[in-house]
Amino acid sequence: MRLLLTLFLLAALPLPAQEDAAAPPPLTEYQGRVIARTMHWTGAEWLMRRVRDEEEGPAQMREQLHIKPGMTVCDMGCGNGYHTLPLAQLVGENGKVYAVDVQPQMIEMLKQNIASKGLKNIVPINSSYHDPKLPPDTCDMILLVDVYHEFSHPVQMLAGMRAALKPDGQLVLVEFRAEDKTVPIKPEHKMSKAQINKEMTANGFKLVREYDGLPWQHLMFFGKAEEGAAVPVPAQDK
Repeated sequence: MRLLLTLFLLAALPLPAQEDAAAPPPLTEYQGRVIARTMHWTGAEWLMRRVRDEEEGPAQMREQLHIKPGMTVCDMGCGNGYHTLPLAQLVGENGKVYAVDVQPQMIEMLKQNIASKGLKNIVPINSSYHDPKLPPDTCDMILLVDVYHEFSHPVQMLAGMRAALKPDGQLVLVEFRAEDKTVPIKPEHKMSKAQINKEMTANGFKLVREYDGLPWQHLMFFGKAEEGAAVPVPAQDK
């Protein structure tokens, strides 16, 4: 119940208005699903809570990613770097981690954590709500941990991420299980396997692997489907 209350309070905080007037309007629903509010940067320390190891099994999750030294991976919705920092260690000095977040305050906290660890292989990116701002054809893997369900522009973001993946790259979703009523998370912060598959299929992805051993979450791996993305790739900012 404490976790449920914390999530409610963090999600209820307002976000700054999107500055790009040319962007498509944000959605409140997509494919029959209510889009959750983005967690505000003022709750960043909650991301580093000690009980997260018990609730989510992050080390177990990262082990299932099968990351190898030299890979280029993206931590989408990186926050202050809870997953970014260990990912940087996994890819090694010859690999790279793109750390993407829409809130500049999160990026600043991330940079401080990167500096404290002395890591040189992380590239922070302050994205927009409708464009991940990832370079095309660069990523072996894009990891989204409890973030996709908060996208206000899911179609545009998926198109941008699809373009950033290498031909054999994978989009990896970690989402709290909507099928499990014992997971103490608000419904809009959960997703079912059926809903995840529905949305990914509609945007040019196909399920290639899944892992069901995490305490509270789905772990699903998607590759590029031949039919392509649903919308054109967003233009990169100059």
